[in-house]
Amino acid sequence: MGKKNKEKCKDEPEIVGQPHGGATSGRAEWRLKSQNPTVGNGKKSPHGGPRPNNPPLDHSPKTYKSGNPRSKKAGKRLGPARGGDKAVAVAARDAVSQQDGLKDALREQAEETRISQDANMHLRRDLTSVKDDLKQAEEKLGLHRNAVSQKHDDKQKNFLCEWQDETEKAKLMFILLTVIVPVVWTWALVYVGMFPIWCNWQGVTAFVLYQIIAILADRHYCAMRGYRSVFSKRITHSYSSMTNVDWDDLDRRADTMSLRELKHVDARYSVLAYRKTLNGVLLNRDTFGELTGRPDYFLISHELLAQLTVPTVMLADDILVVKSRLTMSVKTMHTVNIDKYLYKEGDDVAGNTVEVALGLWSQNKQRRVRCF
Repeated sequence: MGKKNKEKCKDEPEIVGQPHGGATSGRAEWRLKSQNPTVGNGKKSPHGGPRPNNPPLDHSPKTYKSGNPRSKKAGKRLGPARGGDKAVAVAARDAVSQQDGLKDALREQAEETRISQDANMHLRRDLTSVKDDLKQAEEKLGLHRNAVSQKHDDKQKNFLCEWQDETEKAKLMFILLTVIVPVVWTWALVYVGMFPIWCNWQGVTAFVLYQIIAILADRHYCAMRGYRSVFSKRITHSYSSMTNVDWDDLDRRADTMSLRELKHVDARYSVLAYRKTLNGVLLNRDTFGELTGRPDYFLISHELLAQLTVPTVMLADDILVVKSRLTMSVKTMHTVNIDKYLYKEGDDVAGNTVEVALGLWSQNKQRRVRCF
């Protein structure tokens, strides 16, 4: 018994505090029995361990014989009744909810991506269609521009300007040749008694041929004197293009004519022919008034002509006003590349262009008077 009691004392836990009167309390005795079931009566406890409402004081984790810690059962320390397990369950539910939310967000994002891809596909189709339309429009515009440029080139190659002067008629020569001469000839035939001889088809034929010759002679005589015959048109002035002259793109302006930016490198030179006709006769004369029998040729700039024939210059009723405006404009025209060496070579491009501009003014004035 002494040995057993000594072993018991070795396993007994320390009891905090001493019971009153030196005796052990009932609660301490029950704890001793629960720690060692053989204490008291030498028998084991029927439950074999502590009750749930009275846990043992030793809370150290249980180990196997090998020393490894035992896993805690979920029903006792990590069951649903424990606070930590509730937090884990709440965290698990939150994780599941977040996962469901992420899945929904991914589905929504996938749907938005699909919608945006469809929209991008339609936009790409629309962009391709717009590009095709733009390409077709540019092609049409390019064709139209080429047509306009070709039209301008054709007008330059086939340039023609015509107008007429008011010319006085010469009736006396016509009456003399067609009336007075035949009457005198007939009176002379009657006087000498030869009129019946000429009253046949030969005489009539000779009279008709004489009238034709008289009319042609009257036309030629009036043309030489600068008059208009009875059955002829007025004096006609015309400028017609003969050939285009190619030039380089160097700035060949004089210093006084290069005070502004050069906008038109190509002056578009062209050789024109001037003709003055009356009654079908070419009346071009030289400096001394002699008939030359050929047109006059000179060089102009179509670009300079286009810059001069503007409404601020051409919309005037008096030719002197138009000429003064043209002269002032051509003196201050700095943007056209007129070669400075052409004047000393005998080609007054600026002066010739002014004369052609005056011809265009006369032509358009006659057209406006005829139309309006």
